[in-house]
Amino acid sequence: MDMELSGEQRLLVDAIETLGARWQSMPAGHERDYAHYAADLQAALADGGFLRAGLDMGMIEAALIAIEVSRLPVVTSVAGSALVAAALIGDVPEGPIAIVTGDWRKAQRLLSVATHTLVEHDGRALLLGLAGVAVAPVESVYAYPYGRFVVEPDWSSARDIGDAATLRQWARVAIACEAAGAAQSAIRITVDHVKERFAFGRAIGSYQAVQHRLAQCHQISRAMRFLALHAAWSGEALAADIAATYAQDHVNKLAFDLHQFNGGMGVTCEYQLHFFTYRLRALQAELGGADGAAGAVYDRLWGVAA
Repeated sequence: MDMELSGEQRLLVDAIETLGARWQSMPAGHERDYAHYAADLQAALADGGFLRAGLDMGMIEAALIAIEVSRLPVVTSVAGSALVAAALIGDVPEGPIAIVTGDWRKAQRLLSVATHTLVEHDGRALLLGLAGVAVAPVESVYAYPYGRFVVEPDWSSARDIGDAATLRQWARVAIACEAAGAAQSAIRITVDHVKERFAFGRAIGSYQAVQHRLAQCHQISRAMRFLALHAAWSGEALAADIAATYAQDHVNKLAFDLHQFNGGMGVTCEYQLHFFTYRLRALQAELGGADGAAGAVYDRLWGVAA
């Protein structure tokens, strides 16, 4: 069973696919980078009004955009902007946004390129402008640019935008959307490879064992997508926790199978697979990982801390 998009949603996805065509491969000179933040794509999404889709159309449309953009090898903050910022502050600040939860002292995804951060601090969600805030880039293989605060920011200069629980909810929706998009592209790359790679006189993809495992991977990516869309559409914290639990819990299966079917080539920097599987690994650990999200599900259902 599948769910069909409405006519407007189909046009929206088609528009993102058309816009993203330029970034289907890494820019010249960056082919072997571990990650590349595409400032020009971020600007194009903003100029086209796509980052405001959650405000102008609905959160499910914002989630569709986040999933589609996450299928590209380059990085933006579309999920943080179109989903998290739109849900928490009813606006989309100019420039990329980093989501900071947990210990602010640790390396944070997108912090090195962000102009704003949505940060969890003392049980509150804060919007902090990063102009004048010292941030040091952190080298990583995890397919995102990372940064770390050099000194503790002045939290009193940040804007209080609500309870930290709401930030965690929408951050989990964003994680699920980005994971769904990355998984879809990783599977596409692998399916193309097993059609072209031969062993013992046959395409690898012709072997039933390979087909079954790739079918399982496809099922996982579709479930990721539907759970992420449901979480965005419903606006329910439980749905967000379930979507993140499922996505983060299945990363190991995807990474193992997809890298095995691509062989050693799959871990080389000049081959696109690592942009998506390493991105999945980064998302897998956020907000306490699958255990943290599953614990939140348990607590919401039964009202007892896991």
